[in-house]
Amino acid sequence: MGEIYDVLIIGGGPAGLTAGIYLSRGRIRTLLVEKAACGGQILIADQIENFPGFPDGVKGTELADFMLKQARHFGLEITEREVSSIALRKEDKGPFTAMCAGGGNIQALSLIIATGARWNSLNIPGEKELIGRGVSYCATCDGPLFKNKDVIVVGGGDTALEDAMFLARFANKVTVVHRRNRLRATKILQERASANKKIEFVLSSVALEVVGKGRVEGLRVKNVASDDESTIKGSGVFVLVGV
Repeated sequence: MGEIYDVLIIGGGPAGLTAGIYLSRGRIRTLLVEKAACGGQILIADQIENFPGFPDGVKGTELADFMLKQARHFGLEITEREVSSIALRKEDKGPFTAMCAGGGNIQALSLIIATGARWNSLNIPGEKELIGRGVSYCATCDGPLFKNKDVIVVGGGDTALEDAMFLARFANKVTVVHRRNRLRATKILQERASANKKIEFVLSSVALEVVGKGRVEGLRVKNVASDDESTIKGSGVFVLVGV
């Protein structure tokens, strides 16, 4: 039998790293497993303004780096592997066994699953086919690729408006499409987005199809009040309807 850890953490986002900081500082033998880069979704956040201790905000990559350095400072072991399955303890005795993709097992007496979330999709024609060809779920990742172009944001929450304002730095025009007649985002974000001359709003409208042959050319939408359909032209469609 190989080495048995006290705790195995699966996931290296803010939750996993926070658990790792507490445990390693408490001298509890802990291993964190992350299949990609530690930091989670804050890695794709351009500017974070609501995290305590940073009155002027902090870039997501910087905050992730601070968390990672703090965890390693206390001796947290981190490995880049992907856990494919877990074997539970037998009769509440002995360790959990995590099987890793590519082979190899990790054993631990306790298990913390901090695997985060994934983006919701619209599930409309053209969306899946044009991912990476104009369809994106991350404005901070792909926004600079649409410099001086028209883009479309689908969603009406905080993330949608924050990303619409980020996209406005690069794009010629940003059209925000939302299915209700009022936005769900906080008032301060609505005020900022409404004041941006590059941002337009198409409310009470649902997305029907991402239009384009080989690349995004627009988004076909339907007004839920009138049932009228129209196509909004654009080179990019950013789907920001939650996680």
